[in-house]
Amino acid sequence: MIQYSRRYQLKDKAKDTLSGNYGTLILGSFLFSLVICLVVFIFGFAYFMSVLASLYSGIGHSIIAYRIFQIGLVAGLILSGFLNLGITFLCFKLTCGQPGRYTDIFYGFRRDTFFKTLLLTVIRLAFGCICSLPFVYFKNAYLQAPGFRLLWLTLLAGVVSLCLYIPAALSLDITYFLLLDFPDKKAAGIIKDSFRLIKGSRKRLFFLQLSFVPLRLLCLLTLGVGSLWLEPYVHMTFTLFYLDLINPKTT
Repeated sequence: MIQYSRRYQLKDKAKDTLSGNYGTLILGSFLFSLVICLVVFIFGFAYFMSVLASLYSGIGHSIIAYRIFQIGLVAGLILSGFLNLGITFLCFKLTCGQPGRYTDIFYGFRRDTFFKTLLLTVIRLAFGCICSLPFVYFKNAYLQAPGFRLLWLTLLAGVVSLCLYIPAALSLDITYFLLLDFPDKKAAGIIKDSFRLIKGSRKRLFFLQLSFVPLRLLCLLTLGVGSLWLEPYVHMTFTLFYLDLINPKTT
């Protein structure tokens, strides 16, 4: 009989694994956040200045600057996929007892992993966009012609989009782990294996993710500083979840 580890067991093991390695992952997480923020800031600077100018002049903000900002957001999301792979690689090394370095977060930019990482990241983003289409459609309709009926349809579409997105996101959550575990596999094979392996364990993964919500809310009280300690803990826990998923105990 297959027996998976419980949430508290995964979290306790994550704490033990992080003992003595927190500094490396904190620095990696900090660099992760810094790179994303710099990219968004660079692309969004003109838009932010345009918004500030419009507050004083009464003239609308620049559409071109807004489009550039949107491009920056997309670039940041794609870049986060590469950095997520790097954090996953670093967690893998630590769970195997190997020394890790904060520069491991840039592992996804290596020549042998770059295109697969890019493709998997784009596919994950595409799934999210497709699932959000019902909400986006009714939201835009409501903004153009506000009304009680459209408001309820927008809220209903938001619920539908979430019901579509959550299972899809959960099914794709282990793609980066699989890429590191099976680097010779094609992206299509990795996605197929991700859906197959996570089947029957989506509920466990979903509740594991929910269990970190209270800690994430507490991090808001620290203006995000607490996330430097929380994110390594979260990443390590999900790494152990994946290892437990592919190699469960049998009784």
